[in-house]
Amino acid sequence: MADAFDLPLNLRPSRRPGLMRALVVALVAACAAVLLGTPVWVFMHGSAEGWVEDRPVTAVVAHDARCRVGPPPEEARTCAATWGSGEGDVSDRYGGPAPMQGERVEARAVGDGLALTGFHPVLLGWAVASPYLTLAGLVVAGGAVAGLVRHDPRWSARRTELPSGGPS
Repeated sequence: MADAFDLPLNLRPSRRPGLMRALVVALVAACAAVLLGTPVWVFMHGSAEGWVEDRPVTAVVAHDARCRVGPPPEEARTCAATWGSGEGDVSDRYGGPAPMQGERVEARAVGDGLALTGFHPVLLGWAVASPYLTLAGLVVAGGAVAGLVRHDPRWSARRTELPSGGPS
C-alpha cells in the first residue's frame, strides 16, 4: 500500500472500496429511476391524475365520427366523441374497450377534450408514481455523486494531474 502514495492522486485506490461500490450501485439505480420516471411523467402523468380524479362520462361516438389508430402504445383506437360536459377524443390507449362509431362507451374525462375508456393498473401506478420516482432518483444521484467525490480520489481529481512527459 506504500506504493499507492507514489501514484498521482486520481490513480490512487479508494480509501473505502466497499462504500464506493455501494455508491456506484446507488448512482446507477438512481439513473435508472430517472430514466424510467421522466418520460412517463412527461407523457402519462396528467392522464393518470385525471383518471384518479374519477370523473365518469358516457361518451357518444357518432356514426360519422372520425376515428384513427393511435397514439401509441400499441394499436389504440381514438375517436371524436361528445359527452355531457364537453366533447373531444375518447381513446383506449391505456386499456379498456375500444370506442366504435355509432356506440356509447363508458369512460373517464382525464383532461380538456380527452376521455379514456380504461387504464391498465400497472401503467396507472407507474404514471402516478413517476414524479416521485424521478425526484427520488435525482436526490439519490446527487448524494451518490457527492459521496463519491468526497471519498474517492478518482472522482475528485482532475485528469490533467497526470504526470506529463514520456520516458526520459
